[in-house]
Amino acid sequence: MFKFRWFCALIPVSFVWGSVNEPIRWEWETGYRNDRLHWHLQNPGDQSSLTYSERYRDLQFWENALTARVIHRDIAFFVRGSYGAFGKGSLKQKYADLNFTSDTPIFSWQPSSWNLGGWSYLGYSVDLTADRTYHVILIPMIGYGVDFEHLDREGIHTLTGIAASPTQSFSMTSMLPGSERMCWFGPLFGGLFIIQPGGRVQFEAGYAYHRLHLRFRSKKQFDASLYSMNGDLLSVSEQIEKIMVKDSANLAHTGWARMDYTLSKAWRIGLETQIKYFGSRILDAVIKNEATSERTKQKFKARWTAVSGAFMLSRTF
Repeated sequence: MFKFRWFCALIPVSFVWGSVNEPIRWEWETGYRNDRLHWHLQNPGDQSSLTYSERYRDLQFWENALTARVIHRDIAFFVRGSYGAFGKGSLKQKYADLNFTSDTPIFSWQPSSWNLGGWSYLGYSVDLTADRTYHVILIPMIGYGVDFEHLDREGIHTLTGIAASPTQSFSMTSMLPGSERMCWFGPLFGGLFIIQPGGRVQFEAGYAYHRLHLRFRSKKQFDASLYSMNGDLLSVSEQIEKIMVKDSANLAHTGWARMDYTLSKAWRIGLETQIKYFGSRILDAVIKNEATSERTKQKFKARWTAVSGAFMLSRTF
């Protein structure tokens, strides 16, 4: 509510400055993006008792984006869509609180991924330096954003260790069937500065604060075999679980900076860097046992960071 009042308060004040107009401009961006994702499960009521986690590092993408922006009589409109392809990175999968061992089995994976993103805003442009040779333009804004990521983890990994009883050993095989999907979406508030010092160069810097809904789906599976010290098989167990999270009131922050260079009246090139940070509250996750259809609840928390840099080519129409 405070941010919305701040946005509205700037509108009447801005009439003391000059009007801002820019024709519709289409921008194509291509560049590099690096993601990190960490999520875990924990027992309800005990935040120190983690049961499972996945930590993705250096998910590297080739990202392309298409943007349209226009300022007409001070009203700024912006819409952007992006696609990240060929995502490759590393995953550390960690089990804890297993009933057959006091060890903490850790498995390493090489996941592949792709992502989609889109956001749009409506803002009001305030020229803080009207009638001067240079311009500093402030645009408070309100909008909506969506970010989606799809992860595939193929393969089978096995490790052995000492069981809970020192006279026994275990063999554990981990699989990650299906894909992992998460989607963050919701309103955003923020603002940006456009600095036009004169000449061919223009600078832009901005920030957006997000209030997000989260939809998350994943699946994990392991087989465990217990052996006596003589190597005799004592028991075999299997666990296949589907993890589902659906909740709101999560937070995210986006910051960006860019530099444009004017080639002609219509054409520009530029460079842009952007960082996004998504963080969930401690949420309720529904854990469905695929073998028995039994549903239980655990606590879930996720953090996702995306850093990108891109080259930009744009043209007015």
